Amino acid sequence: MADRITQRNVADLANVSTGTVSRVINGHPLVSEEARAAVLRAIDQLGYIPNKAAQSLAQGRTRNILVAFLDKSPILPSTWQYELPILQAINDYLRLNDYSVQITIHTAENNLSSILFKDVMYNKSIDGMIILTSLAVEDSFIRSLEESRIPAVFIGNGPFWHDGNQVGTAILFDNFYIIQDAYNMLRSLGHERIGFITGSDEHIHSQIRLQAFTEIAAKHMDSGTYEQLTYHGDYSINSGFEALYHFFKKSDPPTAIICANDLMAIGAMKAAKELHMRIPQDLSIIGFDNIEVGSFYSPPLTSIKVPSYDLGRQGAELLLETIKDGKTKEPITLPTELIIRKSISKMI
Repeated sequence: MADRITQRNVADLANVSTGTVSRVINGHPLVSEEARAAVLRAIDQLGYIPNKAAQSLAQGRTRNILVAFLDKSPILPSTWQYELPILQAINDYLRLNDYSVQITIHTAENNLSSILFKDVMYNKSIDGMIILTSLAVEDSFIRSLEESRIPAVFIGNGPFWHDGNQVGTAILFDNFYIIQDAYNMLRSLGHERIGFITGSDEHIHSQIRLQAFTEIAAKHMDSGTYEQLTYHGDYSINSGFEALYHFFKKSDPPTAIICANDLMAIGAMKAAKELHMRIPQDLSIIGFDNIEVGSFYSPPLTSIKVPSYDLGRQGAELLLETIKDGKTKEPITLPTELIIRKSISKMI
């Protein structure tokens, strides 16, 4: 068996010290360009592969990242439509950068602080963590996270503060202005009575979408009217189905409906067909999440696209930057996009 190539071999060929080789491999800035180029040429010529385990030990790192996912129980199919691309992107990016990924799933009955900090954080078995939840995060968790000094990124939630300090970095997506854009587009098509089906009240995203609808609707109708045109769903197909029947028991139902997710929109479309209503001629419907099945429904569903994969990838990038420089980053909000299909039309 051939002798293993070491940093000493690289240093000898590049005519530098082993310390310089180590600094080049670890991206240290205090290396001259001439020395860096010589080391990289030697690495390429010798086919040297750095020992990641040894690097991690020297840097006091484990190269393990925890991804904690918290939601209500049972977890709805609509949740996985949004979360899975995020988890895939996190896994892709971290593994590309030689990190191991631990994914832990908790329901709202659990306490994040007791589970995560007892088993993981206080044992120092991770270099950082990504928290993926649209539920409220308890103050005790934020306080413990700040005290632990473990780098963290929240995806779809936050930013969070404790004693005037930002705790963790937040990467978000637009839930607010895109709802108002959808509302204004429907009004441009001649719709004045526009309904809204909310998601679960416990979810931050649902609360923001409802707030956006309420604020824009208040500019065009009195509070009693837009409250009658609001139905509190739970993100399930069945709640969208029930919402449609609820609206059309009234003497003056909506001519267009915005739904807080696509599954409720599909449920509403099914109920509309049972009531012999034509979509979009009799009723226009917009969903949220842009799940694949919506584009194959009849008619194809107009929906709001969430950049799930980008959220995961950029969240992972931000975490590795924070691990490297120790600095909490400013919150980032990614845009969402209204995808126009055939479930909306002008008032006839």
